[in-house]
Amino acid sequence: MDDVIRHDLKVAVGGQHLSLIERGEGPAVLLGHGFLWDQTMWAPQIPALARGRRVLAPDMWGHGGSGPLPSGTASLADIAGHMLALLDARGVERCVVVGLSLGGMWAAHLAAMAPERVAGLVMLNTYLGQEPAPKRAAYGAMLDRVEATGRIDEETARVVTPLFFGPNVPSAQPDLVRQLRQTMDSFTQETLKGSIAPLGRLIFDRPDDLPMLRRISAPTLVIAGAADLARPAEESRIMAELMNAQLAVIGDCGHTSTLERPAAVTALLEGFLERIGWDGRANKHAGLRDGDGR
Repeated sequence: MDDVIRHDLKVAVGGQHLSLIERGEGPAVLLGHGFLWDQTMWAPQIPALARGRRVLAPDMWGHGGSGPLPSGTASLADIAGHMLALLDARGVERCVVVGLSLGGMWAAHLAAMAPERVAGLVMLNTYLGQEPAPKRAAYGAMLDRVEATGRIDEETARVVTPLFFGPNVPSAQPDLVRQLRQTMDSFTQETLKGSIAPLGRLIFDRPDDLPMLRRISAPTLVIAGAADLARPAEESRIMAELMNAQLAVIGDCGHTSTLERPAAVTALLEGFLERIGWDGRANKHAGLRDGDGR
């Protein structure tokens, strides 16, 4: 069958371990999830993407089953370097990188630093420009509180949660809200202080990396949610224009588009991958090194 369960793995990178799942066979697709989620954010898309492709979905540092943020990690480019090391460890020569929010940020850095390894790029609900000053200050205060208390308190959760979803989600898809709150409650004090808060600072204190986007040569799709409060669609328009990339705006959709509008996201990803010829029918062995042994 096409959706082959290949591995549930832990791979050593940067002195720590990244947890990931692999599904399917063929050209590789690397998925990067958003901040405070894990690889299960891609659960609606993986079965379709794994038909004729090899899908790798890691958990970010401090998230899901992955270990803590490696010592010395100082930038989103460092995170991209970790993911490049993951590709090396799994014998992936080229792949399409698909990232949402935090995942889209490091995915863009990966496409810029290693163009020969990236056959295509999809960025969802993300922005490579500098965080607007009011948001940067508000997020910084929240991270200060998390570091001081070692927990995501009720006030912080109450403010943060609506930023992840469109306005209709709490009534129409309440399970998504509960899932996020359960995830926030599950982080240990050690993880929050050692990984989650430092990662948050890398995200929200990032420099203006928009000029870097002009260096990306891979075919690119930018996806935005029309009702995204965290990353307004206008930010995606700016990036798409800079890159001369395709832009798709999903109506009635907030920040967590893969779960809010799963069918729409899957259709966009499938269409992009087919358009660039990234499936097993086009190139049975694309994305694998010679002698990989699968």
